[in-house]
Amino acid sequence: MTITFQDGELRHLLREHTQATQPGLLANEQDQTLVYPDWLGCGHKRDIALPSGVSLTLHHYHLKKELINLCEPDTSDCFEFVFSLTTQYVLNDELQLGQHQAYLMGPADRDSRWRELAGEDYLSVDVHLEPTLMAALLDSYEAVLPDGLRRILEGGADGDDVECGAAIAPTPITPAIEMALQQILHCPYQGLTQKLYLEAKSLELIALFMEAFQETTAAPGRLNRDECDRLHHAQQILRDNLQNPPSILHLARQVGLNDRKLKEGFRQVFNTTVFSYLTQQRLEKACQLLAQQYPVATVASAVGYASPTAFSGAFRRQFGVTPKSYQLGQRFRA
Repeated sequence: MTITFQDGELRHLLREHTQATQPGLLANEQDQTLVYPDWLGCGHKRDIALPSGVSLTLHHYHLKKELINLCEPDTSDCFEFVFSLTTQYVLNDELQLGQHQAYLMGPADRDSRWRELAGEDYLSVDVHLEPTLMAALLDSYEAVLPDGLRRILEGGADGDDVECGAAIAPTPITPAIEMALQQILHCPYQGLTQKLYLEAKSLELIALFMEAFQETTAAPGRLNRDECDRLHHAQQILRDNLQNPPSILHLARQVGLNDRKLKEGFRQVFNTTVFSYLTQQRLEKACQLLAQQYPVATVASAVGYASPTAFSGAFRRQFGVTPKSYQLGQRFRA
């Protein structure tokens, strides 16, 4: 079962539940924890306001039901750095933001559709910055800023010319970033010392993000023959395992590459991402099975989708029709 929330409805629900069951968690306006009701999941979101225009949200929860959040642009004009440790999102039904990734969103980028999956552990840290602080901090990184972010900073807070609905600069979480995240999640201090400590660690996270982003966006080197062969091997593994494909890390290990070289190489050789290629192959196989008049649910399972609903959505986005409509068309054509 999937539950859809309009912008702000989920937080309102969590706040009402917390007020009714654990009102003490809302007593401090600068440090509040919102608790999930049992029917929806378990865990919490914790919002911490810090000095100098910085705030944190710590997410630690496990959902019993799949959620969709329909978000509108944030009127606060904040920038948001998201550091995902065990969290997986599907953005606008296409882009999957996986575990151990960090990414950046501007105010306009929150006009989007976020899908959160049931049965997953969600552990992440969000760092929010006011635009003036963001601009001051990133002066020294101007040459490597993503185009969308640069246009926002140069054009003011409106960002009218920036395409909405996409996270900026997905970047792997490095060991240094993970250490800072763990220090935030397990902060041993209280009161003013806690706030100063968390603010310092938040700014450290942003600096580490920019450093990692620079390394990620460095021009990839030319691939040698052996690396090309390994990439074609990875391509074949995906085609042979549509129902239960390996993760990026496992696929990279299978073919003897690191995950970064695998992702960069896939773009160079096949002009697409690993995830997009897998989706394309799944849907092409699905077309073959549907033409043979297999039930839609059977086809969805055969090509690795967790539910017929998820499969139907991906199929419709790719081909403009539902699997059933496609199947009927093939039957009449025959």
